[in-house]
Amino acid sequence: MPGTERLLLEEHPHHLMRKSREGERVFQNEADYRHCYGQIRQLKQRYKLDLMAWSILPDRIHLLIRPTQKIKHISAFMKALSCRATLRQRYLRQRGSPWEEGFRASPVEPGQWLLATMCYIERLPAMEGLASSAFQYRHSSYRMRLGKGDRYWLDDPEEYARLGDSIEERALAYRTYMKEALDPGDLETIHDAIHHNLLTGSPRFVQEVYKRFNVVARKRGPGRPRKNDDDGFDGFEPIPPKT
Repeated sequence: MPGTERLLLEEHPHHLMRKSREGERVFQNEADYRHCYGQIRQLKQRYKLDLMAWSILPDRIHLLIRPTQKIKHISAFMKALSCRATLRQRYLRQRGSPWEEGFRASPVEPGQWLLATMCYIERLPAMEGLASSAFQYRHSSYRMRLGKGDRYWLDDPEEYARLGDSIEERALAYRTYMKEALDPGDLETIHDAIHHNLLTGSPRFVQEVYKRFNVVARKRGPGRPRKNDDDGFDGFEPIPPKT
């Protein structure tokens, strides 16, 4: 299993990214963003996916989804979403596909890592200087999560639902979490995982998954030590078993 190959897991949430080639801008104006937003909403219903977070950046799309039926629906969803954005580019601007080959995927460990990945996706625009805060960026799920804007159609995971009994209570707890509880090291791990098709989660989760799929785990290389990791591993990447 090459290090660039995706690993999709039944019944698990997945952080997905569709990225343009060499940072080419895909979404040029408000109409482009709204078209993509509408396609995400339509296609997630067609392919029976829970959509927990999303963010549309000028050159890429980030999504946190969970298949409710067939795991292959993830690939079908991403293919359809990419094709529709490409057709819009071709029709309006006479341009070919802007996307790099294939989407990237990172299965996410349920629990705290799921909440951290939600925050990562919704904070990305602010972290990259596209807005002064997550709330000020209009092309992500964050404003909807706070009860602003369009009708609420996010599929909240249990981890988020436990933050409160109403949209308002959950939003308040989540805002506090985003401001105070996110560890920079966790954000770095999530970033590395989605860019390299790795798993997002604890070392134990990674080891268990790779063992199940007969994939050898190895140290990714030198870097800043992660706190609370008692096995000495900073991260993992898949490599094929010996034959």
